[in-house]
Order: sequence, then C-alpha cells, then structure tokens
Amino acid sequence: MRKINLIKVSATFLLMMSFYSAFSQVSLSYKKNQFNNKGQKEGFWVEKSTYWIRESYFKNGMLSGVYKEFNSDGKLYIFGEYLDDKRCGTWYFFNDMGALWMIFKDFSKNTASIINEGDKKRYVPDYKCRSFGYYPNGNVQEEGWLLWSEGDAPESDMSVKYGEWKYYDESGKFIRAEVYK
Repeated sequence: MRKINLIKVSATFLLMMSFYSAFSQVSLSYKKNQFNNKGQKEGFWVEKSTYWIRESYFKNGMLSGVYKEFNSDGKLYIFGEYLDDKRCGTWYFFNDMGALWMIFKDFSKNTASIINEGDKKRYVPDYKCRSFGYYPNGNVQEEGWLLWSEGDAPESDMSVKYGEWKYYDESGKFIRAEVYK
C-alpha cells in the first residue's frame, strides 16, 4: 500500500512539474527591423549585403546601443557602441583571422585645425578619437589621434593622423614618433 501511494505521489508530482514546465516557457523571439509610428528605425535591426551582416539597435531612428558587423563568412569584424547616432566607448576591429586589428576610443568633437593636402586650405574636421593599430601577435604597432569629418569614419581613407603618433616593432619595442599637423 505504501509503495502504491509513493508511486501515485511521484507520478502526480512529475505530471504537475511537466505541466508547469510546459506552460511556463517564455518565447524569447524578438521582433527585428521594426519602425516606430514616425516611420523611424526602432529596436534591433539586422541588415545584410553581399559583403557584411550588421546587427545594431535604433532609438527614434538613431543608432543607439551595441553595434556588430560580420564579414561575409560570418566572422566578427567590428564591435562597438553608438549613443544618439555617434560612436562612443571603445570600438574593436578584427582581421579575417579573428585577430584584433585596430581599436578606436575616446571619441569627441574636434577643435584642431589642419591643412588640406589637396588645396592647402586650413579646416577643422568634426571629430577625433584615439587609434591603436595591432600586429597579428597582439602587440601595438602604432598609436595616435585620428581626425575625420561628418559622413566619414575613423577607419576610412578620409581620416587623417594628427599630433604625435608612436610606432613600435613586432616585439613591442618603441621605434619612433612622428608629429602630424
């Protein structure tokens, strides 16, 4: 009699737990690529091209939150963060092998003026950040400030080196410094 009661209690308990487990499952599927009532991008977005896949977050049509970009092979290429459509924090760039290639940080408005090599006129690029380039072994190759204008990016060919830049060999030994104006 005792054995039958134990079996009934155990069976009832297992049955109750399975119902509890089945009905307490929460779906974690998130909607992506949504627009708010003003027609602006909102929330989590995934965008694809032949060359990359971008995962980003938007708030009222502006990039705001974690940003990830993968190459066509699905390997992480860029990892960073936006706030109000501006880069912030530390941005990491990786090569095709997955090794750290560059870091950008300390993003801010720029006030330094430079001379345009093309027309020799002085101008003030909009933004600046610290830049660190790395050898495949992880040692720093170069470091200094980059300047760029609205619509460009620090990793673009349109950014310019500014101030003192330091260069190192593959073992991490300081080689030289150069000043860019």
